[in-house]
Amino acid sequence: MSQNTVQKHRQKLSLAQYSYVIIFIVLFIAYYLISGQLKWTGITNILRHSAVVGVISLGMGMIIITGEIDLSVGAILGCIASFGCVIFNVMNNAGMPVWLIFTLTILFCLAGGTLLGFFNGFLIGRVQLPAFIVTLATQLIFRSACQYASRALPKELTGASANSYSMIKAQVESGVNARDAMYTFGNSKIPGIEIPVVGLIFIVVALILVYVTTSTKYGKRLFAIGSNTKAAHMAGINVEWNKVSVFTITGLLCGLGAAMWLCLQGNVDPATTGVSNEMFAIAAVVLGGISMSGGKGRLAGVIFGALSYTIIDKIIAALNVDSLINNAIKGAILLIAIVIQVLGPQLKGKAKKQA
Repeated sequence: MSQNTVQKHRQKLSLAQYSYVIIFIVLFIAYYLISGQLKWTGITNILRHSAVVGVISLGMGMIIITGEIDLSVGAILGCIASFGCVIFNVMNNAGMPVWLIFTLTILFCLAGGTLLGFFNGFLIGRVQLPAFIVTLATQLIFRSACQYASRALPKELTGASANSYSMIKAQVESGVNARDAMYTFGNSKIPGIEIPVVGLIFIVVALILVYVTTSTKYGKRLFAIGSNTKAAHMAGINVEWNKVSVFTITGLLCGLGAAMWLCLQGNVDPATTGVSNEMFAIAAVVLGGISMSGGKGRLAGVIFGALSYTIIDKIIAALNVDSLINNAIKGAILLIAIVIQVLGPQLKGKAKKQA
């Protein structure tokens, strides 16, 4: 075996490349020690609580790989979940079958999220506006739209008091109502292994996107764009439409997250639902080892990043820390992770020069 081959194998087995796994294991052990006991239900709850932010984080990871950012993901989730309630109530009031209400509500969430994501992507990819400004603006637009509608629409459509949305619990089929059917689905577990359905959806979506980013030409183009946009242009890659597509996919994932939220909760507060989810998603991406500068990292790391962030939440709760300081602790952890991500390669480069 040649020396070059040995070096390549060493690079593949480098612990630094899989730091997200180490971070996850350390946090998990810390949570186990602090909580005192850890049952299978506790482990599956981590997966359940990571599901909604997890699917959004996967989209954020793909966007950051291309060197862009999306600050509107939380607002898309809140907006689509809000109007998803309205669509649900319209069909429920019309007495439509449970299965049709369920299916069309989910499809609306997926289609609505995709449309809003495409809107972001078109402005950023084709019109070539700065992603930070565009998504900051659309964050305000989407959030404001669903908040205004909660007061402007009649109660039979919002299903709740002013400033909130709720799926109406109406009898439609031999005592079975669509709201309970969706809630049961969202909070159910796979028999035998007791894994939450929403957690399984997160895992399946993650595996599909990991495959796409690692084993397809499309995934390689995303990394090429993030590494060097000009070089990607010269290589014949359609940078503009690839950026449109990645924001569209993220919108779809936000729509999926909105559908999962409705199935888990059954109600939406447009002022708070999805708030700070963009920060949680970015944190999951950073903890997952994807470079904020783009073009580097593995989407698989986002899975561990999202789970790690949930565990941090649970550790804070187990320590009975004042809720007012929670975000400060999370922010400090995120800052440390970014510092390690930036300084790590620099220190490694200096060590090589000295050697």
